[in-house]
Amino acid sequence: MEKKNISQELNVEVFEFVFTPEEVGRAEDEAVRHVNANYSIRGFRKGKAPKGIIMSYLGENFDEIVFDELGKKVEEELKDEELFIPAIIAERKRNDDGSITFVVELHRKPKAEVKDYKGVEFSIPKKEEVLVNYVDNKLEELRNENAIIEPKEGPAEIGDVVEIEYTIVKDGKVIADKKTQEIHIVEGDDRPIVTNIIGKKKGDIVEFERTFENSDNVYNYTVGIKEVYKRILMELDDEFAKSVTSEVETLEELKKKIEKEGMEAFDNWKRDFLRQQAFDKIADFVDVKISDKTIDYFVVKSIENLIKEKTYQTYLKQAGSEENLRNQIRESILNELKRERFIEEIARTNEIEVTEEEILKNAEELAPYWGISVERAVEIVKSREDLREDIVSNLKKNKVLDLVIEVATIKEIETEEEKKEETSEDTKVENEEKE
Repeated sequence: MEKKNISQELNVEVFEFVFTPEEVGRAEDEAVRHVNANYSIRGFRKGKAPKGIIMSYLGENFDEIVFDELGKKVEEELKDEELFIPAIIAERKRNDDGSITFVVELHRKPKAEVKDYKGVEFSIPKKEEVLVNYVDNKLEELRNENAIIEPKEGPAEIGDVVEIEYTIVKDGKVIADKKTQEIHIVEGDDRPIVTNIIGKKKGDIVEFERTFENSDNVYNYTVGIKEVYKRILMELDDEFAKSVTSEVETLEELKKKIEKEGMEAFDNWKRDFLRQQAFDKIADFVDVKISDKTIDYFVVKSIENLIKEKTYQTYLKQAGSEENLRNQIRESILNELKRERFIEEIARTNEIEVTEEEILKNAEELAPYWGISVERAVEIVKSREDLREDIVSNLKKNKVLDLVIEVATIKEIETEEEKKEETSEDTKVENEEKE
């Protein structure tokens, strides 16, 4: 077998693997043995059909068996290659001289060139404004959590709480029988079980059908209104403050307590907020030398996954056309690859590593979100390499983003100014579309 490099485009090398007529003959003999061992050909005892008859009987299928046999040798030749994606056999063909040629694409990890990202500008709302909003929002949240509910006459409206009893039938089979539930009707909740009870009173019964996306099943609902409650929010005063927590006596004390919590929350929020901005920006600060062929491979795989998950038609409808969808997927993949390569390069050049102590500390922090004990979380991370790799990857990413933030220009802006910037950008985009 002769291996020849016939072309290279960015990260893709194309090789020819040429098998001599003698090698092809041996592969054909192996194919004949395979056919005779596994199949019977009419007119011949099993295992006794001659090569010529088998070749004539199978036609192009015989070539496929031969190609597969020779393909094993190509795989063996490539087993130590460092590839970004699996090798792609672009062509397999017989030549006039009896030889066979494989044309194989080898996709290497694309090279990346990081640009100067020092001084990149990020914006963040002023701490004082955020704290004011935090206190106001928290007070409103507490009012809602501690709302007084009392039965009301008349129909259910936005803001009310409705106690219902429902039954669900699918294909004549009861899958939920006289289940009870309390529903808080809020603006924008367009679930059928919510929209169908608005305007209904105690004692009313409503029936409706419901289907779900990517499913042909029809569910028949019967919903009875057991009670309608009006929610009464308490006034923001000292009595309200004392009812919320025993740690305070006045509304002002409650506000100061919430503000203290907000200051601690702000520091964590600020870190995550800046990291997200940095993550969104880093794709602009790296050039990735990658072939369209590699991108096309990922586009095809993404579309195959959408089809497998039965979400392709939904995304297609949103995109408007197959071309638009492919372009959107393409752009998303390219940006993802850029971010990955940026993080890899910055981590490499700055010798950023993740220690065992950091991995286990992160496992402890994740334990409450996983709903398990700290000890169990640590045990799982130690035993599961895939989970461990995810944690290492995330910690390394955050270290890189923090490095970018350290050399960035952080601009504090007022909330109204932030809105104006967003509006200005939206208007600019809209005007460009009109052009």
